[in-house]
Amino acid sequence: MVNERTSTDQLVRRFIEDLGVSYEEQGSSNVQIKEALKNASKSKDSRGVGKPEFIFFSGDHLIIIEDKLAIDKLEYKDENDTVDTEFPYRRDYAVNGAIHYAKHIIKKTNSYKEVIAIGVAGDGLHYQIQPYFVTENEIQELPDMKSLEDISPENIEEFYNVAIKGELPKEERELREVNKIAADMHEDLRNYGQLEGEKKATVVSAILLALEEPTFSLEQLKGSDREGSADGELIFTAVQRFLQNAGIVPYAKVGEMLDQFTFIQRDVTLNTVNSNLEMTPLKYFATTLEAEIMEKIKSNTDFDILGNFYGEFVKYGGSDGNSLGIVLTPRHITSLMAELIQINKSDYVLDPACGTGAFLISAMNRMLDQAENDDERTDIKQNRLYGIEIQQKLFTIATTNMILRGDGKSNLIRDNSLTFDKEVMKEHGVNKILMNPPYSQAKNDQTQHLSELSFIQHALDMLVVGGQLCVIVPQSTMVGKNRHDKARKKQILESHTLESVITLNTETFHGVGTNPCIAVFTAGVSHPENKRVSFINFEDDGYVVRKHIGLVGDGTEKGKREHLLNVYRDNEDDNSAFIVKTTIDDTDEWLHSFYYFNDDVPTEEDFEKVIADYMAFKYDMQIHGKSYLFEGDTNE
Repeated sequence: MVNERTSTDQLVRRFIEDLGVSYEEQGSSNVQIKEALKNASKSKDSRGVGKPEFIFFSGDHLIIIEDKLAIDKLEYKDENDTVDTEFPYRRDYAVNGAIHYAKHIIKKTNSYKEVIAIGVAGDGLHYQIQPYFVTENEIQELPDMKSLEDISPENIEEFYNVAIKGELPKEERELREVNKIAADMHEDLRNYGQLEGEKKATVVSAILLALEEPTFSLEQLKGSDREGSADGELIFTAVQRFLQNAGIVPYAKVGEMLDQFTFIQRDVTLNTVNSNLEMTPLKYFATTLEAEIMEKIKSNTDFDILGNFYGEFVKYGGSDGNSLGIVLTPRHITSLMAELIQINKSDYVLDPACGTGAFLISAMNRMLDQAENDDERTDIKQNRLYGIEIQQKLFTIATTNMILRGDGKSNLIRDNSLTFDKEVMKEHGVNKILMNPPYSQAKNDQTQHLSELSFIQHALDMLVVGGQLCVIVPQSTMVGKNRHDKARKKQILESHTLESVITLNTETFHGVGTNPCIAVFTAGVSHPENKRVSFINFEDDGYVVRKHIGLVGDGTEKGKREHLLNVYRDNEDDNSAFIVKTTIDDTDEWLHSFYYFNDDVPTEEDFEKVIADYMAFKYDMQIHGKSYLFEGDTNE
């Protein structure tokens, strides 16, 4: 039976249909469930048949949904913060009704002892989705959702493991595995190689490149003291042969990379057999990397493994990453940004501050997924990915990263993007830029050319007309911190168009202390006065900080990301608490919080709370002899 009573019913029906599952309304044809719903009415005496609004299976998991049009009818909890399923709460509140039905089914069937009960309240603009996991022994509140994407047949097991069982997400499990290897490698590089922080990643890069050379093998590393046959010499020669013979990078770049690796040839500690290892540290490192890392790097995921190694190494060095304004971007953000500007296989993509190459990896993988044959894949790798990086060690890591992933040309340039000839990239047809510029480098009037807005302005000038830039920066960048940045905001609007600014989770760069946002611009088109820019509050992105672990998904991150993309592309609506579309001025603060107004209709509870707060304040002032504050107040 189809229930068309409210817009909430229609909203939920659309969410379920998007999952591609069979569903039923106002009951179930399943024999056990149908029997269990007898005498399960939400009425006062529970007589009569229970009629859940929606009921379906996702995988092996039973889902029950109740909905209410009024958003303040989502759920009711008693003084013990417990969802009350007694009458009238089970009738009047969505969550309470869904749990009521779930408890009946669990109690009266043998096959269904776990139910995901979901309450939905509101309409297409103002709505909330609150799931619970119900068993015989517990009612567990789960993270709120923005759609049902996380419980789709493709995602339900991951949701169950993460949100219900409390396990780590697959992405985090992979990251912890790699970071454990990186942490161990850090200890080994320090203990057996006696290497300083900045050289650790260089040694790793050299070994990984040597392992790519067909004529090189670990058996050649014997730790001999004879001239010209030290392990470091063999590794260096293998890297040199691989880079030159494969024709992967221009000759000048080969020389520049080899300059970084020369110390490996003669470093005494690295080339001397260690009595504890019974081999040289270089052979030990190479054996570990070949066994544990090479396959992961070449599996074409969007996981920047070398970047995570670098991040792990610089955590222990006081003078490395942070002093340079280097903040490594989490991979869920690099892939999101590539999706926001819809990078495709025909694009020419640039990262003008490419660091270890994480954005280019995300772009490459997205483009390769769309490629239909080997010619297209080769074209993508050789001709459509560009990067600029000024820091030598990061440039070496990024180049290694791209080579190991099959980049047949590695169009990376070691240069300063702020002074680089912008016409060069236009000639290459660059029409998409992904970017995380160095942070907090503009500390005084003399260094204002290093501000984040300066990087954005220079990057926009590298794009062909109509090209798009997606950048992640501190929220303060969009405010305009000083007169220099205020002037740059004006100049940017004179030549380019601001499309959107997305406020992110304040913990996105957990441990760094940066509150970030993503901005999207269109290049070469002056910002129209009547242009309505989208300002989105995506602080609730489904990622939370777990103690001793860091930032991880809570099981709802896929659905919340999908909702963001749908709203961003005008495929879904949401209220002003999530998105505000408005015209702008260069003097505005380009953030959701600047334009947001609360358009929620106050509930009776909201009104009562305000009155109660006012009366409590008035009483407090009166007993402290400040009745004069309320002279002329006729409210009693």
